[in-house]
Amino acid sequence: MIIDCHTHIFESGRGGPFDLPSGSDDLVRQMDGYNVDVSIVLPLPGDATNEFVHQECARFPDRLVGLYTPEFNVPSETIRRMESFFERHCPRGLKIHPRRQDVTVEQPLVNEVLAWAAERALPVLFDVFPFGPSLTNLATHPLAYSQVAQRFPNLKMVLAHSGGFRLMDAFLVAKSHHGVHLDLSFTPVYFKGSSVAADCSFLCRRLPAGRVLYGSDFPSVPFRDSMDAVRALLEGVDAAMCNEVMGDAAARLFGISSRND
Repeated sequence: MIIDCHTHIFESGRGGPFDLPSGSDDLVRQMDGYNVDVSIVLPLPGDATNEFVHQECARFPDRLVGLYTPEFNVPSETIRRMESFFERHCPRGLKIHPRRQDVTVEQPLVNEVLAWAAERALPVLFDVFPFGPSLTNLATHPLAYSQVAQRFPNLKMVLAHSGGFRLMDAFLVAKSHHGVHLDLSFTPVYFKGSSVAADCSFLCRRLPAGRVLYGSDFPSVPFRDSMDAVRALLEGVDAAMCNEVMGDAAARLFGISSRND
């Protein structure tokens, strides 16, 4: 089973740097073209609300799985809104985007949310791609998540994009903490031809099985490009490890059953 652990859909129907079609129907059509069984869909503040994502995932219950992005804009309501949403829907985890949401893992409210997730054994996927105005803020870089893992040793985390250009920092965080996973979305394609892209292959070989996950970052990265990249990264890797990267690890982490079950 192939699981893409990092995709987006846009309420406008188009999105990403190339303004490509990006509705749920477009996503499923692309999945069919590349034999992807299930995609995890991430809300994206400003482009796709929690309600929209879960409404669209409900249209394809065997193919699309939604996460939930905590609403930090009204701090006094963050936990209440999250609990209310989980009473009405069944997200398989949380997605936090520090750059878009203007938060860091050093803030008390974020830690309150992480404690809430840890108590419920919900994985949390973080955007960890240092970029833009927050580029010099070390609290958005991979090493900051080592402290999170120490505070919440039972929390399962996914560092999206494998930390971008700080990939080796992300590798050492995952190597040091068994609950930390890395996803391969965006980075191998964005940095194609560089040492960063080559180091993505190193991750797949050096981290324990089950700690690296395939992701495309659709629609920012077309499925063709992400598939070509991940196949190149996994060239020469044994079948069992490849299966872990391409879906088995994500299935366990997010509680996804095989379509044949």
